[in-house]
Amino acid sequence: MKHYFILNDTRTNLHHGCEVVMNNLYSLIQKNNPDARFSKLCTGQTISEEKWHELLEDVDVVIINGEGTLHDAAPFGEFLLKLGQIAKQKNKKVFLVNSTWENNPSAWNELINEFDGLYVRDQKSLATLKTQHPHCEYAADLTFYSIHQAHQSNTSKSTSAIRPQVIVNDSVYSHVSDALFNYAKKHQLDYHPITRELPLSSDTIGYNPKKMKKLKQYKLLSQLTFGLYQPRRYYQDFDYCIDDTAAFKQKMLDSDLVITGRYHCLCFCLQMQIPVLIVASNTSKTQNLLSDAGLRDRHIKTDDLNQLSLQQLLEKAQYSDEEKQKLIDFSLNTQRKHEQIFEKICA
Repeated sequence: MKHYFILNDTRTNLHHGCEVVMNNLYSLIQKNNPDARFSKLCTGQTISEEKWHELLEDVDVVIINGEGTLHDAAPFGEFLLKLGQIAKQKNKKVFLVNSTWENNPSAWNELINEFDGLYVRDQKSLATLKTQHPHCEYAADLTFYSIHQAHQSNTSKSTSAIRPQVIVNDSVYSHVSDALFNYAKKHQLDYHPITRELPLSSDTIGYNPKKMKKLKQYKLLSQLTFGLYQPRRYYQDFDYCIDDTAAFKQKMLDSDLVITGRYHCLCFCLQMQIPVLIVASNTSKTQNLLSDAGLRDRHIKTDDLNQLSLQQLLEKAQYSDEEKQKLIDFSLNTQRKHEQIFEKICA
């Protein structure tokens, strides 16, 4: 029975994209090793070097989920890589998977130099690492391992007489989320962030009593001030989120257009061929994904939203027949690539 230690289990972010990434990661390991045993360190959690040495005595394979972490010299990203380097020094198998690699210091190359596998999720990251790490490989984000039904476009809504169903999503940036929410409210559109509800049970991943306490305080302050007090967008969004990931995806699938600032919401839309427009995120990952899939650019600025009608936005987001075929091929190739990657990891 192999013992796998997962570094950076992102489900604590309470985010539908992270939920799908981690579920796919665990299922791919179990597909190759049904008796696998797991331990994990969640996003934001730290561990002492002494404790890490102690835990490694019983570990066979260390997997670092690089999702959303290894860019712009992020301290937590460096912490994860150092844990991986220590594991290699103790002769453990170490793999970096599902990672972007952008704007990182050259010193980080030393940390990953002895890793047994480096798997990045965009071609730009591959080009950055390949010169110093020839064994580095590319596979698109782990969300693409999931299989979805394709969106059925409603051609009758191509005329302005019928109002299209539009879902507006949030962003990693609070000010962008505010702008997207205000746009949705002004035009009476559905707004649903990619985040999930705060868990009520202490044994649930993502349980956070501090955030729950703050949420209660903010709601009370809002009531006492007759709605004049508003916390930051993150806490306001709990009133609009859909907690179940399958229900969140279905909501998008039932729409005619999704406007989002989230990378993983873009991933879902591409997999299901849902017309989508994207506001740029905190790295070039959304641009990279569209480029890797062979699609034309679908980015839009928040200032542009109010200058275009819903019909114009819908037309801007539509896929050509050629793009739809590219998306089918892209998803199938990515699924096969992840199968190959985890066969190596679990060999």
